[in-house]
Amino acid sequence: METQPSSPLSGLRLLIVEDEYMVADHIGMLLEDFGCEVAGYASTVAEALDLIGSERLDGVLLDGNLNGDSSAPVAVELRSRSIPFVVATGYGCLELNAEALNGAPRLAKPFSTFDFERSLLAAFRS
Repeated sequence: METQPSSPLSGLRLLIVEDEYMVADHIGMLLEDFGCEVAGYASTVAEALDLIGSERLDGVLLDGNLNGDSSAPVAVELRSRSIPFVVATGYGCLELNAEALNGAPRLAKPFSTFDFERSLLAAFRS
């Protein structure tokens, strides 16, 4: 059996904060393909804050809007813990009405696998 070459992302332990189940599942599969470990899934600010406080994380993929709520409190907590994150959003260039989110690396939804990997490398392996 032929083994896949190791990805530069291999071994990263990442949290997925996303309110759309299908999107979160797709992201999880992509991360596993890159050799990452999915530390957990959160679909609300409260769930995300709980996991951030209880899990060892190398980074977070953070949806900018969680069922109509800004994920800015999550971004603030991540910054306070020096945990890198990428904001994945379908809002493109639009402001997310939160300074904590607007200054973060951003990945526009929908994204290609290439753009996804490139964003992760820039945020988590720089």
